[in-house]
Amino acid sequence: MGEFVGVNPVNLAELAKRLQRLHEVLARNGPIIQQKMRQWDSEVSFAQLPRLTGSALNDTRDMNARTAKAYGLARENGWNPAMLPGLPFPVRRPLPADGPGLIGPRSPYVQLDWDTTGQSGYQAEQDVQALKDALAGKDPEAVRVGLAGVREHLTQHLDDRPYLAAFWAQAGPLALQAARALCNRTGAALFSTESASILRALGSSLAAASQMRVGTGKDGRPLLAPETRAAITKSSDPWSVGMLFKYGPDGRSWDSHFLAEVTRSMLDARAAGKIQVPTPSDHGGILDQDRVLYQKRLADFDPVLAVMDRATQNGQAARHVLGDPDSGLKYAKMLVSDDWHTPGVKVGPYGKASGADPSLTVDRIDLTSHAAEFLNAAVSAPRGASDDAKESAWSVVHIVQATSEFAKLHPDKVLPHEIRQSLIYTADRYFPDFAASADHSVSNGVKLRSGEPTGPYLAWVARPDLKSFLRQALHEPKDFGRFQGTMDARISASVTSTIKDKKQNYLVEMASLYGLLSSVHADLKFEDGAEKDIKAQRIQTALSLIFEGFGAFNFSNSDRLDTSAQVFLAAAQPVLSEKLRTDNAANAVRASREEFREQLLDVKVSVTQGLINAGAVRVPTEASWFRNGTIAPDTNFNDWYSLHENQELHGQTLVQWVQAAEHAMNIQGPR
Repeated sequence: MGEFVGVNPVNLAELAKRLQRLHEVLARNGPIIQQKMRQWDSEVSFAQLPRLTGSALNDTRDMNARTAKAYGLARENGWNPAMLPGLPFPVRRPLPADGPGLIGPRSPYVQLDWDTTGQSGYQAEQDVQALKDALAGKDPEAVRVGLAGVREHLTQHLDDRPYLAAFWAQAGPLALQAARALCNRTGAALFSTESASILRALGSSLAAASQMRVGTGKDGRPLLAPETRAAITKSSDPWSVGMLFKYGPDGRSWDSHFLAEVTRSMLDARAAGKIQVPTPSDHGGILDQDRVLYQKRLADFDPVLAVMDRATQNGQAARHVLGDPDSGLKYAKMLVSDDWHTPGVKVGPYGKASGADPSLTVDRIDLTSHAAEFLNAAVSAPRGASDDAKESAWSVVHIVQATSEFAKLHPDKVLPHEIRQSLIYTADRYFPDFAASADHSVSNGVKLRSGEPTGPYLAWVARPDLKSFLRQALHEPKDFGRFQGTMDARISASVTSTIKDKKQNYLVEMASLYGLLSSVHADLKFEDGAEKDIKAQRIQTALSLIFEGFGAFNFSNSDRLDTSAQVFLAAAQPVLSEKLRTDNAANAVRASREEFREQLLDVKVSVTQGLINAGAVRVPTEASWFRNGTIAPDTNFNDWYSLHENQELHGQTLVQWVQAAEHAMNIQGPR
């Protein structure tokens, strides 16, 4: 115990307010003062200003805790701070000589344990009790008022480790009760502005606590105890859990592993049919005119989407979920699906009276974009040998498997457009992996490329699963043609990689993928009009990618490049971007499109570009057909090619390199 001192609660509250104002002034003006002094080359050091700002915040927290305890002790002695006897409102009047400042109703002095009550853990215990007291009320408005004070303290203690540890050791279930208690079942808004601000404070506090750890090194462990985490991840009220994340901060403010735990629990709850969004209850059923509002509420306050969106923003959390070798496939199958929409509402009695079919389900809202963005995040780690890269590769494997299983279970169904776009995004990022898998893989897994410790991790997928994956992803003619165009544009990268990487023939792998794609093309049976669209999109995409500079990548230390990992990473760079102009890039560079199409189909340009990138061909200084690292073919290029087609370059003549590429691109039928 510390030293007991006599204090006046009202004076103590005034001191806390002044400390808070001091902190606000320092926090607001401190950075500006430092910046100005540096600009003026001042010799005065303000290095201690951030520390003083932090100390002012700590002092504010301590004094708030002491004030709360002092008020409680005074009330126990019969003091009512609300008003003076006989008056309906507080009166400010001078204190006698024993107390400075102005106060309302005279308060008694109380004996306070100064040291103990100034500790953050004590304040946390007081706030937990305030939560309990507020939630004990039946009136929603009274609950909001009671929780408002807790909100302010939570905001003040976002970086206070002792406070967060003490608060969340007890407050997990209470925070979920608060979300449910603050819910307003009537009207358009499920939460008032005040209620939303309380949930925001609770979510921010939980996010801050999730990122903190206790101990260092091997002894380090999460600040949130297993029991606290379980109160969230194993709650019987997943909707309330979701509201803490919906109103909480961006996903990057959460610990990725904790966020992944919650995401798994939400997906499990969804699969088990345990997600129940509060609905209007001011009448016996949902009127026909309320159906749209009802569906919107289901979409806006879906707890699964709220948590998934945070995991998507975090990125690593999404990869923890889908990249787990043991459980990732389970969750990938939940995401690669066609059931991401609100359930819809059957036509009610009013519609039935008007002759509508009561069995119809209407007004569904499509939620697929949330699942699609999650899939994108799960495969977006930088390539390499890191744990994050490994989880990303496993995510790819599981997404391919999940797509294949969906196709087996639903042979006549096509996945929604947004999901298919995510599959294409995955194929684009992991194109070299799919090329390597297309003709050799009989199983699914992840391994280091060529066994090198520097990586990158390779997503290894079985050919039958890869074929089913591509059939779903490339179901639309334009998507099929666009993917073929990206393959054509990568021929130059494959030539470069084959020369640089002595262990791997990337053209052979490209041939395998072209062969698999040809088999998929035959299965899809596009009509004549669609075939024309495919060809046009293929040429347009390839032209645009080449003219945007793809294939003209620069290897670092290219003269000394000797590891397949570096080559693999360079060849694996994604080619699809918002900057890709598939409608006009070709016109901007080449006036005679037909002539260049012929050049492209002969793959002379792509192969020569790859040889240039590898340093096997040196471009003449005054060459008119080479600009900014990229070939822009003209008649002079044809003349140059004719002169050099029999020149040997890394074991093959130029014409043999072209023939190998043509063979890869023009294989027909399944291999």
